[in-house]
Amino acid sequence: MIISVKDSNKYLYHYTSAGKAIDYILKSRTLRLSPYTGTNDPKERKGWLFDFGTNEGRDLGRYSRDEYSSWLSGEFKSKTLVTCLTRDTGPLSGNHVVDIFKRGYCKPRMWAQYADDHKGVCLVFLRECLNEKVNKQVGRRYPLLSGAVQYVDRGVARPFEDQSYLINVDVLEAEGKEAYFARHLQTHYQRLFFEKMTDWKDECEWRWVAFSGSAEPIDVKFGDALVGVVYGEDTSPEDRQKILELNSGKGIQHEGLKWKNCSPWYDWKW
Repeated sequence: MIISVKDSNKYLYHYTSAGKAIDYILKSRTLRLSPYTGTNDPKERKGWLFDFGTNEGRDLGRYSRDEYSSWLSGEFKSKTLVTCLTRDTGPLSGNHVVDIFKRGYCKPRMWAQYADDHKGVCLVFLRECLNEKVNKQVGRRYPLLSGAVQYVDRGVARPFEDQSYLINVDVLEAEGKEAYFARHLQTHYQRLFFEKMTDWKDECEWRWVAFSGSAEPIDVKFGDALVGVVYGEDTSPEDRQKILELNSGKGIQHEGLKWKNCSPWYDWKW
């Protein structure tokens, strides 16, 4: 997963604390889809505010913005689950000396933010294999979307043609709330669930979003999709040993990262 890697779409990475990796992820061999509102992005945590529009001259004054925003935002968020991973930043040359700065497991800010300030781990998954597992275990039961997050800065004043946060009351009255929700999702899912501000762009996020009808998390058995573990600069020897034991006999590669001055490099001894 380090030497001669040229395919930037081959792997996905999940940063976590050593405790979560040991007690939950590696012990149960599962990756969790959690409530969408539990993310750390205000766009995703907070309720969305929708305006109204009509092509048929309907009276928009009889619609309560707060009421209908609460309804549609709630439908989108309260019963939606997500799991978020990161990607390599292509193109990769195959030269690991140069490519280390583009690899998904070598992001200092993400180590600090998601992996217990470099004391945790970064789990390495085969993207296509993990995608197959998620689709079989989740996609066959619930509507499921997946893909790379796009990073765009958008102002409060939106152009007229941007209707991702606009309720078309003509369609709503003609088809009812349930059908309208499905139509709005199908039309605007990219803007609603796969777009974030450019300040997040270095996370190079890939995600699965499931509309399960419940806020109850779903654990996906990842099986042989897990192919590597990268230890942080300060992952303790005790935690490394526990992880090695949990992965024993499973053919999983274990490596570490070290920083020399401002430069990251591999701790090959693992």
